[in-house]
Amino acid sequence: MIAEWYPEHPPIYDISKTYLENLEQGPFFYAQIPARPAADAKIDFLGHKVRSAVGVPAGPLLGRRWIALAAKLGFDIVTYKTIRSSLHPGHGLPNMIYVEPSGAHTAHQIATPPPRLQDLTVTNSFGMPSRSPDFLIADIDAANRSLGPGQLMIVSVVGTPRPGLSFLGDFVQTALFAKEAGAQVIEANFSCPNVHKTEGILYMDPTTVREFAGAIAKAIAPIPLILKIGEVGENGLMKQILHAAAHAGAKAICGLNSVSMKVIDKSGHPALGNDREQSGVSGGGIRTRALHFIREASKIIATDKLDLTLMGCGGIMRPSHFDDFFHAGADVAMTATGMMWDPFLALRYHLR
Repeated sequence: MIAEWYPEHPPIYDISKTYLENLEQGPFFYAQIPARPAADAKIDFLGHKVRSAVGVPAGPLLGRRWIALAAKLGFDIVTYKTIRSSLHPGHGLPNMIYVEPSGAHTAHQIATPPPRLQDLTVTNSFGMPSRSPDFLIADIDAANRSLGPGQLMIVSVVGTPRPGLSFLGDFVQTALFAKEAGAQVIEANFSCPNVHKTEGILYMDPTTVREFAGAIAKAIAPIPLILKIGEVGENGLMKQILHAAAHAGAKAICGLNSVSMKVIDKSGHPALGNDREQSGVSGGGIRTRALHFIREASKIIATDKLDLTLMGCGGIMRPSHFDDFFHAGADVAMTATGMMWDPFLALRYHLR
């Protein structure tokens, strides 16, 4: 059995460096990868056969080298970090710090990570940076070619409000670009706590979900569309959102995204600066909430016979947590924070 990577080694994403430095210099991984047990690609995922339903959601896989490493480490459904239609800068440092949730909507910064990996919780605030279209065309192609048999890469996209083109128009344009770049499955990011509110909570309005998802799904057909959504407070709203997604032509739902919280330092001030009082919290501290989301979404999908694949993420830090998500009703289980601090997580799941 492979030992946990954490805490003997630093994470493969260096939280002291910028997003661009990590993209250009990382991933920071220097270990021998053990052989994986043989397995046929028998699991159907949105029309593609994969070796397992274990993967990485949008976030930690910044480019082709990151995708290639995740694939070698046994993550069979991997997601290329969210792209935009044009070059877009990210937030300045800090982009990621250790936190401890102190309420439903607040978290406190802590200086060092907790002793147990399953309790590790971070906040991330990147602002969804993106490289130029020329870079992305070449990099997405190389990332696709780095995959092994029975593996699949999703490309995550988001719209950018800008002069001369509507938010929806840019969303569609970016999705079409991803299709042209070779994406076999596209995810529309309707939930990001670290950008302008209009961009970050699209999923909370069923009418908007239906309008945006319908336009994107039609434009990229026959490429399957996944919608990335966040936490939903009440079941009535979740039911409306899932129905809107299904009727619009989306084929899968991925959630939940990191949970938006007010993150403060030991003095009570915004830990990431006054311009970023709210940021997305992920890792072990949101696992219970993520499992609740999956249970409720799974019930609605089954009861109402919606044609939606359910992809779960949020707090998967140990091999057994993948099973927790499958048992809760997820068709696919994905880890972001867990993968960064224990890149052997999928292999330890496969080798059990």
